[in-house]
Amino acid sequence: MDKYLKKIILYVGGFIVTVICIYFYYGDNPFQNSLEKGVIINYEQYVNLKKDKSSDGKRVALVGYAIAHSNITYIIGRPIELPFVDSTNKVLEYIPFELKKDGKNSFYIPSEFTEKDLMIYDNNGNPHTYDEKVIVSFTMERIKEAIPEQNPKTGEYVWKCKLIRIDPIEK
Repeated sequence: MDKYLKKIILYVGGFIVTVICIYFYYGDNPFQNSLEKGVIINYEQYVNLKKDKSSDGKRVALVGYAIAHSNITYIIGRPIELPFVDSTNKVLEYIPFELKKDGKNSFYIPSEFTEKDLMIYDNNGNPHTYDEKVIVSFTMERIKEAIPEQNPKTGEYVWKCKLIRIDPIEK
């Protein structure tokens, strides 16, 4: 009985360790890069970071406005990439925002909308209208499977934004 119990404990322990290792190898590590504020950078600095492979995992922040356009497609359970623009309407990045009414680090628009219906919710759940400038922090993650991996014209690698955090502009 004693040997039998030890074998069961050994097999169950091995299984648990294997599952944890697979999760951290293939899944998102919840202990890496919490929702901290990123370092605010300008567009030129961001473009330079996108050309550097070592930017993978960097936490940065851009200041601007999220805009809602007419061709938004919502797929249940997936974030929606909204253009994030500066004050001159130059697209800084397409940021994946979650669609939630009264959520945190999310946005909301009704099914029939104009740009003025867009609401952005910051890290504390406070609403911001379409014309309020906000700070969006995110972690840069390089998409290594992209073909081509690097744009030959711009020299930029392909990136996605993860772990989004929205903060108001300090007044």
